[in-house]
Amino acid sequence: MALRSSPPCRSMSDPLVRLAVVAAVAAIVVVISVLTRRWQRPVHPPVAVAQLDLPAGVVVFTSTDCATCKDALAALRSIDLPVREVTWELERETLERAQIAAVPLTLFVHEGGRVIDQIVGVPKPRRLRRAVAAWEASR
Repeated sequence: MALRSSPPCRSMSDPLVRLAVVAAVAAIVVVISVLTRRWQRPVHPPVAVAQLDLPAGVVVFTSTDCATCKDALAALRSIDLPVREVTWELERETLERAQIAAVPLTLFVHEGGRVIDQIVGVPKPRRLRRAVAAWEASR
Protein backbone atom coordinates (compact mmCIF):
# COMPACT_ATOMS: atom_id res chain seq x y z
CA MET A 1 0.00 0.00 0.00
CA ALA A 2 1.54 3.24 -1.14
CA LEU A 3 1.20 6.37 0.90
CA ARG A 4 -0.09 9.40 -0.88
CA SER A 5 1.82 12.54 -0.31
CA SER A 6 -0.12 15.71 0.18
CA PRO A 7 0.53 18.61 -2.14
CA PRO A 8 3.12 21.02 -0.89
CA CYS A 9 1.77 23.83 1.28
CA ARG A 10 1.91 27.22 -0.36
CA SER A 11 3.72 29.88 1.57
CA MET A 12 3.14 33.64 1.64
CA SER A 13 5.91 34.03 -0.91
CA ASP A 14 3.61 32.46 -3.52
CA PRO A 15 1.98 35.23 -5.62
CA LEU A 16 -1.41 33.46 -5.66
CA VAL A 17 -1.55 33.33 -1.87
CA ARG A 18 -0.63 37.00 -1.65
CA LEU A 19 -3.33 37.88 -4.18
CA ALA A 20 -5.93 35.88 -2.25
CA VAL A 21 -5.01 37.61 1.03
CA VAL A 22 -5.19 41.07 -0.60
CA ALA A 23 -8.59 40.23 -2.14
CA ALA A 24 -9.94 38.99 1.20
CA VAL A 25 -8.76 42.11 3.03
CA ALA A 26 -10.26 44.34 0.31
CA ALA A 27 -13.59 42.50 0.55
CA ILE A 28 -13.66 42.94 4.33
CA VAL A 29 -12.94 46.68 3.98
CA VAL A 30 -15.76 47.07 1.43
CA VAL A 31 -18.26 45.24 3.66
CA ILE A 32 -17.33 47.35 6.70
CA SER A 33 -17.58 50.53 4.64
CA VAL A 34 -21.05 49.65 3.33
CA LEU A 35 -22.33 48.74 6.79
CA THR A 36 -20.90 51.90 8.33
CA ARG A 37 -22.57 54.11 5.71
CA ARG A 38 -25.89 52.37 6.27
CA TRP A 39 -25.92 53.30 9.97
CA GLN A 40 -24.67 56.85 9.59
CA ARG A 41 -27.23 59.62 9.56
CA PRO A 42 -27.10 61.88 6.55
CA VAL A 43 -25.53 65.21 7.33
CA HIS A 44 -26.70 68.64 6.23
CA PRO A 45 -24.78 71.82 7.02
CA PRO A 46 -26.37 73.83 9.85
CA VAL A 47 -29.21 76.02 8.59
CA ALA A 48 -29.68 79.62 9.73
CA VAL A 49 -33.32 80.62 9.47
CA ALA A 50 -33.37 83.80 11.57
CA GLN A 51 -33.53 86.00 8.46
CA LEU A 52 -36.30 83.89 6.88
CA ASP A 53 -39.07 84.98 9.26
CA LEU A 54 -40.32 81.43 9.87
CA PRO A 55 -42.65 80.66 12.77
CA ALA A 56 -41.50 78.89 15.91
CA GLY A 57 -42.18 75.16 15.81
CA VAL A 58 -41.29 72.61 13.17
CA VAL A 59 -40.32 73.65 9.64
CA VAL A 60 -40.06 70.93 7.00
CA PHE A 61 -38.37 71.64 3.68
CA THR A 62 -39.82 69.37 0.98
CA SER A 63 -40.44 68.88 -2.71
CA THR A 64 -43.67 67.70 -4.32
CA ASP A 65 -41.96 64.87 -6.25
CA CYS A 66 -40.09 63.51 -3.22
CA ALA A 67 -41.44 60.22 -1.83
CA THR A 68 -39.40 60.43 1.39
CA CYS A 69 -40.79 63.95 1.97
CA LYS A 70 -44.27 62.46 2.20
CA ASP A 71 -42.98 59.90 4.71
CA ALA A 72 -41.32 62.67 6.75
CA LEU A 73 -44.58 64.65 6.87
CA ALA A 74 -46.47 61.51 7.92
CA ALA A 75 -43.99 60.93 10.77
CA LEU A 76 -44.51 64.50 11.99
CA ARG A 77 -48.26 64.01 12.37
CA SER A 78 -47.56 62.23 15.66
CA ILE A 79 -46.21 65.34 17.45
CA ASP A 80 -48.07 68.21 19.10
CA LEU A 81 -46.08 71.07 17.61
CA PRO A 82 -47.03 73.43 14.80
CA VAL A 83 -45.60 72.13 11.51
CA ARG A 84 -44.89 74.47 8.58
CA GLU A 85 -44.07 72.89 5.22
CA VAL A 86 -41.85 74.85 2.84
CA THR A 87 -42.04 73.28 -0.62
CA TRP A 88 -39.36 73.76 -3.28
CA GLU A 89 -41.87 74.25 -6.09
CA LEU A 90 -43.89 76.92 -4.23
CA GLU A 91 -41.21 78.68 -2.15
CA ARG A 92 -37.97 78.15 -4.06
CA GLU A 93 -36.54 81.49 -2.92
CA THR A 94 -36.91 80.51 0.74
CA LEU A 95 -35.05 77.23 0.22
CA GLU A 96 -32.30 79.00 -1.71
CA ARG A 97 -31.89 81.73 0.94
CA ALA A 98 -31.68 79.04 3.65
CA GLN A 99 -29.18 77.14 1.48
CA ILE A 100 -31.11 73.88 1.74
CA ALA A 101 -29.07 71.22 -0.05
CA ALA A 102 -31.34 68.20 0.41
CA VAL A 103 -34.96 67.43 1.22
CA PRO A 104 -36.64 66.38 3.39
CA LEU A 105 -35.03 68.50 6.06
CA THR A 106 -36.87 69.05 9.34
CA LEU A 107 -35.92 71.95 11.60
CA PHE A 108 -37.08 72.59 15.15
CA VAL A 109 -37.11 76.38 15.36
CA HIS A 110 -37.32 78.42 18.55
CA GLU A 111 -38.74 81.94 18.72
CA GLY A 112 -36.26 84.34 17.14
CA GLY A 113 -35.20 81.82 14.51
CA ARG A 114 -32.75 79.77 16.58
CA VAL A 115 -32.56 76.19 15.29
CA ILE A 116 -32.79 73.73 18.18
CA ASP A 117 -32.38 70.58 16.09
CA GLN A 118 -32.42 69.44 12.48
CA ILE A 119 -33.18 66.04 10.99
CA VAL A 120 -32.27 64.99 7.47
CA GLY A 121 -34.56 62.42 5.87
CA VAL A 122 -37.49 60.69 7.49
CA PRO A 123 -37.40 61.19 11.27
CA LYS A 124 -37.29 57.94 13.21
CA PRO A 125 -39.62 57.89 16.26
CA ARG A 126 -36.85 57.93 18.86
CA ARG A 127 -34.98 60.76 17.11
CA LEU A 128 -38.24 62.69 16.77
CA ARG A 129 -39.02 62.33 20.49
CA ARG A 130 -35.55 63.65 21.37
CA ALA A 131 -35.93 66.65 19.06
CA VAL A 132 -39.37 67.50 20.47
CA ALA A 133 -38.02 67.22 24.04
CA ALA A 134 -35.10 69.53 23.15
CA TRP A 135 -37.50 72.03 21.58
CA GLU A 136 -39.81 71.98 24.60
CA ALA A 137 -36.87 72.32 27.01
CA SER A 138 -35.65 75.40 25.14
CA ARG A 139 -38.91 77.34 25.63
